[in-house]
Amino acid sequence: MLKVSSLLSLSESRFQQVCEVFMPQLYDVRRVPVRYQRVLPLSFIKNHQCVVLGATAHILTVGVVEHKDERWLHSLRHLTGTAIFPVLVEPERMRLLIARVERYQRFRQRYSRAYYVLQLPFQMRQLLCLQERKRA
Repeated sequence: MLKVSSLLSLSESRFQQVCEVFMPQLYDVRRVPVRYQRVLPLSFIKNHQCVVLGATAHILTVGVVEHKDERWLHSLRHLTGTAIFPVLVEPERMRLLIARVERYQRFRQRYSRAYYVLQLPFQMRQLLCLQERKRA
């Protein structure tokens, strides 16, 4: 009986170690969904080489390049207010994902005002054009 209990406790500790070390890997990530691109600040994404790939009600799936320590996961959990499920992403894919996120955010900044102006009534657009001409 003593052997069985010692074997059982040994297998439980090994299982815990494997769970801590094992991290699933995604091979076919091509894009970061638009609704998750602004969950983390771009500076955080670039510094830590991580992106949010998905979410449920209380868990964010975060793609990372390498295993992160517990402090990093805790700080990310504190920043987002949700539990974190990390997955490994190849470094080359991560660079592409971050470049796409950065490009999309630049595009949004550049054209958000233009889109807003097009949604205004015609008279308001004319008024805005006149005001801009007076400034120039």
